[in-house]
Amino acid sequence: MHYQVTLVVVALIFIGGVIPDDSLNQNPGIVTRINQAGLDFIQENAIERLKEDIESETFDDISGTVSAVFFDVDYVVSNIRIAEFEVETSSLKLVPGVGLEFTISGGSVSLNDVNWSYEGGIFSDEGSFDTTVDGLDLDITLGIRKNEDGHPVLAPEGCSGDVGSGSIDLDSDSWLADLLSGSLEDVLTDTVNDQICDIITEQISEYSDEVLSGLNLKLEVDSYTEVDYSLISNPLFEESYMETAHKGEFYPIGQSDWEVPFSVPAIDTTGGLNKMVDIWISDYVINSRYYVLQELGILTYTITEDMLPSTLPYRLNSRWLGRVIPVLRRRYGKMPMELVVNSTSPPTVEFSEDGATITEYADLDAYVVLEDTTRVNVFTIALTGQEQASVGFSYPNITFEVTSMSVDAELKYSEIGHLNMLMLQHVVDTYIESSVMPYLNDIGEQGFPLPHVDGIRYVNPVVSLGKDYILFESDLERDLE
Repeated sequence: MHYQVTLVVVALIFIGGVIPDDSLNQNPGIVTRINQAGLDFIQENAIERLKEDIESETFDDISGTVSAVFFDVDYVVSNIRIAEFEVETSSLKLVPGVGLEFTISGGSVSLNDVNWSYEGGIFSDEGSFDTTVDGLDLDITLGIRKNEDGHPVLAPEGCSGDVGSGSIDLDSDSWLADLLSGSLEDVLTDTVNDQICDIITEQISEYSDEVLSGLNLKLEVDSYTEVDYSLISNPLFEESYMETAHKGEFYPIGQSDWEVPFSVPAIDTTGGLNKMVDIWISDYVINSRYYVLQELGILTYTITEDMLPSTLPYRLNSRWLGRVIPVLRRRYGKMPMELVVNSTSPPTVEFSEDGATITEYADLDAYVVLEDTTRVNVFTIALTGQEQASVGFSYPNITFEVTSMSVDAELKYSEIGHLNMLMLQHVVDTYIESSVMPYLNDIGEQGFPLPHVDGIRYVNPVVSLGKDYILFESDLERDLE
């Protein structure tokens, strides 16, 4: 699992790439970086899985002819199966402008129960042997690019290697077996040298195809929206990090052709790299979600009597509200009321070093509910709300908490005549604070997911804010639960 998990980590942060793609001028909604410490984490997990999986691999059978004194001897070596693969040191390093270099040094390949046989003149024999070919050094160049769907594609771009030698002792009393041993040592070493690159790169390709092809870059956040984490360009390799650019846009579920009518601001990606992974999230990401929810008509909220805290002295009926608006009590007595808040334009969020500021525009329609359940709209107030919010992280989601809220109310329509807006403003503030603010925090607690995979956890995360972005910094560890 280690190796597969590691490839998913590569998928998670979508790192790597061969050639920067300058064909797109679109700014990314999300930028990710991984530094050398992150690569070391990937490498440590990858090598363990690679050592396990390569043990089931086989080399091609070998056949040939050697000359004895008076005749030729034909031999066959088969069942050349790797029993154990050991690595003294390994590394995964950045190659600026090129990709990643995966290096193995001081490796060895143990081969057990290798079958051998020969025929020459009137002589023939067969048996099996064990041997270890050591002194294995490999350099593999890995490239990761985006395909037409914005998925990351990992592919070995080249491999070079060299092996030492292995001794072979054929369990036979024949003088021909002694003669053959030296020849087999040479051809077996050549075979390992010729084929070990293909075996290892094939393993990498198979796992990367399996993992990356199944990677879901569109994650449903709620019943209405999904976020698109697809790559918008091939990733970049620098001396100290790898960087990838992602769309980071919300759509209605299943409608990826949806277009948000505002542009993505450029993200200031200076700083960071204090931990394995850095993820910059533009406020565009959040604003695109608000836009979609507004267009779908989802941003509506109804306040009823039973939603108010029992400790709140304010109630929601025509008699109680009649203290502020006497005509309500005279006309309707004590009838239940509802307040329906409808967003009139998409909310907007702005990030800064001081926090997150959310601005909202909505109409508050006040209804009296008659005995036959008919609702009468008695007045409408235009609201302009501004909230201050803190940003946090609860694995695997970025979360928000509204810390303060202010609302300006302006009368838009009244069916019952003049309203004292100064007194009504205070009542509206109380209703909003006691019901809407907890509702917003419930949504904020759910947040939205960062790219993540089973088996890997973000640890020691740090969340900070800058102009127009959230910066999420974290180390990685395997989740053993």
